[in-house]
Amino acid sequence: MKKTAFRLITVLLALLILNSAMAAGFAEETAPASTQQEDTGIIDGAALTQWADAFAKEHELDVAYRDFSIGFCYTGTGDSWYYDADTWMYSASMYKVPVAMLLAEKVASGELTQQSVVNGTTVEFLESTALVYSNNDSGHSMVSYLGGTYAGKCSDMTEKFTDLPADYYSSDFIDVSYYTARYMTKVMKTLYDGGEEKFPHVIEYLLQAQPGAYYKRIPEMENTYQIAQKFGAYEEPNGNNNNHCTAIIYTPTPIVVTVMTRNVMDYQNVIALVGQHLAEYALELDRKAEELKRAEEERAAAEAAAAAAAAAAESAAADAAAPEAGSADGMPADGTADTGVAAQSAVSSASTQELSAGESTQRKIPSAVIIIAAVLVLVIVAAAVLFILGRQRAAYEVDPEEEFFGREAEAEDEAFEEEEPVAPAPKKTKKRPTSGGGYQPRH
Repeated sequence: MKKTAFRLITVLLALLILNSAMAAGFAEETAPASTQQEDTGIIDGAALTQWADAFAKEHELDVAYRDFSIGFCYTGTGDSWYYDADTWMYSASMYKVPVAMLLAEKVASGELTQQSVVNGTTVEFLESTALVYSNNDSGHSMVSYLGGTYAGKCSDMTEKFTDLPADYYSSDFIDVSYYTARYMTKVMKTLYDGGEEKFPHVIEYLLQAQPGAYYKRIPEMENTYQIAQKFGAYEEPNGNNNNHCTAIIYTPTPIVVTVMTRNVMDYQNVIALVGQHLAEYALELDRKAEELKRAEEERAAAEAAAAAAAAAAESAAADAAAPEAGSADGMPADGTADTGVAAQSAVSSASTQELSAGESTQRKIPSAVIIIAAVLVLVIVAAAVLFILGRQRAAYEVDPEEEFFGREAEAEDEAFEEEEPVAPAPKKTKKRPTSGGGYQPRH
């Protein structure tokens, strides 16, 4: 019974330690409200917006009749950030990217090859000249082959390259090829995801486009990263001067950047500086993503250790309830160590791993933990029942030492009763002399 009580105490102690570890490891942390913005994910949208406001003010992009939009996507997580990105502007030659993607899909499916003749020339010639050199005749020829219109530029066919709802699009998108930075950023993300398999040669041609200009204007950017870019420049009859550029910038984790401007004179410098800033920011996101990944791995390891500790504690409780059989030195009959100690060791290890997880990670208690908690409650109840039954059993069982001494006393009583009694010796008394009758004279 002493051994059973010790095991029950060990199990209860292990459960208490496990409960503390789970509470410390899975407490949910809520990020400040200022960072909870649309589509941002690990991106600090508030910080980027603050930077963009200051940048726009510095370059006088916030004055009347000027428009300045940014779209940014970090492909490592798919998170994105937008700045005034729903302003519709004339697409100019940027339309050639989604139109080339439509044509490339036919090559990927086997309907066409790079050498297939389209409107008197090859697919290879149309795509390369339209994307590398922004040739308008090649762009219009692709649109004509695909069944689009000169004004609309196949816009209705390219909606499938984004996840934007149908009611997002302006009538100008369909009728006169107006784009937004949000739309174009999503198209380029689809191009990046599909790559050579779905859109053969499109990225290959964009990598050759506009050396020394737009995002490649800054030598450090052009010499450090591959940049697949497409510009668009057009002055409308109403006098609005549109200058844009969209790109996949191959930082260690590639990013998509779209900058659209209207009536901005220093547009190439503006586009280049935005691209440089977001490329540098992508490096920060790489470090942050690595920290989050490491913290998630540690959390998963701690959760697994907690589950193992719970299983060990349950096993110890079951072992404590089983009949006690083993050698005289207290070791179980099968020679294994006491599972209660193993459970306590496993729980201590789980607690250490849990507490070492990164504090910046936003955590939620998974359903598996709820199940483990329920199992622990059942184990505690079972342990309590076993403890009560053990006490009742102790009340009716005779301690071996008491039983030994009781039998010894009983044997002595029986031996005493079997002995014959001995009569006590009579006491000697002085007899008084008798007169013998008659008178005795005095001397």
